[in-house]
Amino acid sequence: MDMEEDNRKLYPMKFIGLRDETSWGSVDYLVADLGFKDSMVDNGWFGGNTLSELMGTYLERVTGDDAFEYYGLQFPILVKVIETKDWQPLQVNVADQEAAERYDSFGKTVLWYILEAEKGSGIRLGFREDVEPAEFYRRCQEGKVEDILECVHPSVGDSILIKPGTVFAAGPGLRILEISECSELSFNLHGWGKETEGMMLEEAFDLIDYSPAEKPAAGPNASGTVEEGGRRVLTTEPEFTVTRIDLADGLHIFSEHPGSFAIYFCERGEAIIQTPSDDGGQSRYSLKAGQCILVPSEVNDFFIFPAAQDTRLLEVLTEKRVVRDPYVPDEAPDPHIKVWN
Repeated sequence: MDMEEDNRKLYPMKFIGLRDETSWGSVDYLVADLGFKDSMVDNGWFGGNTLSELMGTYLERVTGDDAFEYYGLQFPILVKVIETKDWQPLQVNVADQEAAERYDSFGKTVLWYILEAEKGSGIRLGFREDVEPAEFYRRCQEGKVEDILECVHPSVGDSILIKPGTVFAAGPGLRILEISECSELSFNLHGWGKETEGMMLEEAFDLIDYSPAEKPAAGPNASGTVEEGGRRVLTTEPEFTVTRIDLADGLHIFSEHPGSFAIYFCERGEAIIQTPSDDGGQSRYSLKAGQCILVPSEVNDFFIFPAAQDTRLLEVLTEKRVVRDPYVPDEAPDPHIKVWN
């Protein structure tokens, strides 16, 4: 389809998953605009077109004015599911400033949401105490780095925020929903004695936070507060806001000035997203467990209904981000209206 000639209103879109097998497990890319991984639309008249093609044609109609002002043609969010059968390499993500200055890229802040966890499974997350860079380097070379790393044992429903600079690795027996900035700019630091390609310890040496890790709160209800409609905010960061929704009743989502798109991931059950159609009727889109759907910013008035008992969704939104000039004093925040009921 020639997208340049199609001016019909956008609609909620699902994508064909892209799966990668690795030495430690697998990665399913659910929503990705990475160049080497580009999600393809699976429903409606845009079926067969990629997310990058959508962005190149429809611009802020997909992401909203706020996101487009900051990210441009890059779709801002990456969603994938990680399954581990062995330990991932120890790695570190890059902050936005260093990513822009060194690699002409966006950085990567990550939220991990635990979908499945075998008994005893663990995540290495930061350092137990202050560590000298030279000691960390020596231990990586000698294969003795585990002793200085914090290890958490997550349960289903836990959410873990991984800031740039934090060293981390997921162990076997986990299924994790990863929500992040749309970037794969991370460096492998240590392979636990296995031959692992792409080790870049020296490259990332000054990007690492060597201070003690802040242990995440445990339990599926530890993050955020429950709001009306079964909503629990898991994290609010400059890069994204993630909210868990226990969908007992229908929700009406409306914004007079939609600055953002919305992504919904169905953790369990099934949901129906209902939007007005071009002919004056209603269009319905099913979202089953394990599926993701992108609701473009242009779709600013829609309903979400449960189609099964015990339905749970995760909602991803972006807020307005401003590029700060270090030579210009900060001004008062720019007021912005955005209502998500």
